[in-house]
Amino acid sequence: MGRLIAKMSTMRFRISRLQVLGLLLILLFCNALPVSSQTLPAKIDKIMQKYHDLQQFDGIVLVAQKGKILYKKAFGIADREWNIPITTSTKFKIASITKQFTALLIMQLVEQGKLKLEGTISDYLPDYRTDTGSKITLKQLLTHTSGLPNLDEDAGFYQSHEAQLASPSYVVKTFCSGDLISIPGQKFNYNNSDYIILGAILEKVTGKSYEQLLQSEILQPLKMTSSGLIHEETVLGKLARGYVYSNSLYTNEPYFRIQNFYAAGAMYSTIDDLYTWDRALDTNRLLSKSATTIMFTPTKALGYVALGSWVYTLKFAGGATPLFIERQGSIGAFHSLNLRAPEQDIDLILLSNLDSSDLFTIYAKKGLPYELLQAIFEP
Repeated sequence: MGRLIAKMSTMRFRISRLQVLGLLLILLFCNALPVSSQTLPAKIDKIMQKYHDLQQFDGIVLVAQKGKILYKKAFGIADREWNIPITTSTKFKIASITKQFTALLIMQLVEQGKLKLEGTISDYLPDYRTDTGSKITLKQLLTHTSGLPNLDEDAGFYQSHEAQLASPSYVVKTFCSGDLISIPGQKFNYNNSDYIILGAILEKVTGKSYEQLLQSEILQPLKMTSSGLIHEETVLGKLARGYVYSNSLYTNEPYFRIQNFYAAGAMYSTIDDLYTWDRALDTNRLLSKSATTIMFTPTKALGYVALGSWVYTLKFAGGATPLFIERQGSIGAFHSLNLRAPEQDIDLILLSNLDSSDLFTIYAKKGLPYELLQAIFEP
């Protein structure tokens, strides 16, 4: 009987140890998530519904961690004339998120030895004016420190239907070759000209159009079948229309000829395709780890400007200080935000077709994206 009691006592002790070990593993798993995956969707939904009810967001949001989508939901109307709702398969103009794709295409050619980040415009576009082209490097174009005048100040360029605008070489020569307004490499000046020139360099070096490169090197390998370049003349199914909300009225967005934005901002995509893009970046599917690190390392002089993206940290209540890799986009009434926290393997993507959607106030620690990040990172 004594042996039996001792054996039962040992079994209870073993079960107790297993239970404790199991509990510790559960706690460790839960602590890996900034917020419980069970409570987070409810928090996000409350925030999203608030901004939607205030007419400050129509569109789609996606939040994911470690390859698992925690929240994905659509709000509002894609086409108000036909009262067609936004769904999770609706396409959006993603504007300057296009610049991330352009930067990656450049980095792929750098890896292949066909381009150098310290190479100049004149090295790759011999017809470009040499007095300035010999001074501006690809890295300076990628970080908006070229010193070139801002193309956005050329009134009417983005509305123009001039047939020659289909030629990148013509656009570069006519609109992107002005006199320097600052010494290259010394001053940040956000400028679409920089990325239009990069698009022309990609075409010159490869002998392929920017659109062909985008398809063959990124979209097709990743099976991003709902993404590409927008052409105004092409009928594109499920593309949302853009709206301005003011004085309790919805009106159509200002007109832009989207293809004029070219390698700087002419892409469309869906929430799922952009998440596929993010996962490819996280897992180095399109670039080596070393090249990816270069692409997302900010320049020392500018602090947060990397190649095609912004990289910075934010501190939240409770002590979390995640590193973020961000790319925004804005054209007409369309606003987009692609945000990754690589150390926590978290993705936040927002796509909107409503002008009143403010997706760009993260640095000021206010607004919709920041409230979502608070829900994720604060206890």
